Amino acid sequence: MLGREDDLRHTGIATFTGSDYVSIDKVKDYDVAVLGVPDEMGATYRLGMQYAPRAVREHSMWKRLDGMECYDYDNRKYVKTNKLKICDLGDLDIYAGNQEKTLESLAKNAELIRKTTFPIFIGGDHSITYGSFIGTKKGGEYKKMGLLQFDAHNDTEPDYEYFPRILHSNQFTHLINEGYVDGKNMVTIGVRGIVNRVWHDFAVEKGITHITANEFNKMDKDEVLKVLREKFEGCDGIYVTFDMDSLDVAYSEGVGTPKYNGIDFMKTLDIIRALKEFKVCGFDLVELNPLQDSSDVTSFFAWEILYNFLALGLNKGED
Repeated sequence: MLGREDDLRHTGIATFTGSDYVSIDKVKDYDVAVLGVPDEMGATYRLGMQYAPRAVREHSMWKRLDGMECYDYDNRKYVKTNKLKICDLGDLDIYAGNQEKTLESLAKNAELIRKTTFPIFIGGDHSITYGSFIGTKKGGEYKKMGLLQFDAHNDTEPDYEYFPRILHSNQFTHLINEGYVDGKNMVTIGVRGIVNRVWHDFAVEKGITHITANEFNKMDKDEVLKVLREKFEGCDGIYVTFDMDSLDVAYSEGVGTPKYNGIDFMKTLDIIRALKEFKVCGFDLVELNPLQDSSDVTSFFAWEILYNFLALGLNKGED
């Protein structure tokens, strides 16, 4: 179809920010590669996360990341967004009923992407982080990779008899026990509620730093960043995983496992934008559930998280 390329409209193929749709052998020509991971075999509650990659792409069609000069009303200053060459790899092929094979495939694809390009993974339930983290670490040959988790849950539960080995509630248990990440290099922001003490005690034993939702909402930006600087000192890469249920309930109706309370959205954006000072090497967004998102609010804010990171929070010089 003929038309002006700068018209931001909901027309044509809904790729991420209207970017090029390419095969994985072409990612080396791009700054950022987006991979949808519509896998919800690790979910234990409300299903529908498999539709999230398409929902995020649809919302992303309205903006580009082209180095635009902007005015930030939130902080009363001029800003310039990152100019990024982005590609969309479409969605990972999911092996229905075979979670292990799916996560193994994800790890291999993540490794290939990270060798040359910054990866963005759009889940799917939170179990996908098991595969994307392993692949990102291998692809970048990181020796000491930190993990920043935004989440209402600590996801350090044990295995369960009637579910797959890797779930959206135990992926970090496995990443730690299998030696892919040291709990001392991990920060979880947004945890809340009453949980089995076994899950909490495992996290404490492994050295994970928790910033609860209540604590986060009382801290200022500099206090949070101080914790992150101390925790990630010496890390040669930091992987960020953003679970949409971490947010205040006003923004997180459409998730797999909703939780009362939650972290303040504007303060969250402040931290997402400030990640530019860190060596972020991969980013995933998970647990968005469009089937439970009656007004598309959660889907829209999922896109806002990714936009704010890519526009202002990604340090291109560290890739």
